[in-house]
Amino acid sequence: MKSPIKIPQNEDLKIHSQLYALLEGRLNKFYNENKDRIDDYLYIKSKLEELEYRLNPQYRLTISNNKRAGKIINASLKLPFIQKENSKSKYPFFNIHIGKLADYKQGLKDPQLKIDAEKKIKKYIDNKFPFSILSIDNQLVEYRY
Repeated sequence: MKSPIKIPQNEDLKIHSQLYALLEGRLNKFYNENKDRIDDYLYIKSKLEELEYRLNPQYRLTISNNKRAGKIINASLKLPFIQKENSKSKYPFFNIHIGKLADYKQGLKDPQLKIDAEKKIKKYIDNKFPFSILSIDNQLVEYRY
């Protein structure tokens, strides 16, 4: 990769605090000159990552034993684009009830279970955390599944 920074050549090429200060100053100058473009790039990149995750959510199906309902299927869903306050985990996990195990003949391998799980997961994400993006005139636009 080609460096966008011209660095003066000295005979004594050693790492020292002046080199750090020089690079830090050049970085700050570059950021200040291109602040709008860099911020736009980072915002759009984060929204693309969020949208990609929403299209292909990561979840794990588990079977739990409930005293009243019997064996039930839950989905453990990880949402990296949601920042949960007062949480030990970097990414919050959510448990979503999918249905009873008796409703699916092949258990966790049932193809209908995967269809139902994705529908319920997308509905949950849509209701709790709708996808929103700022338009060019700073209006918040929400998109739904």
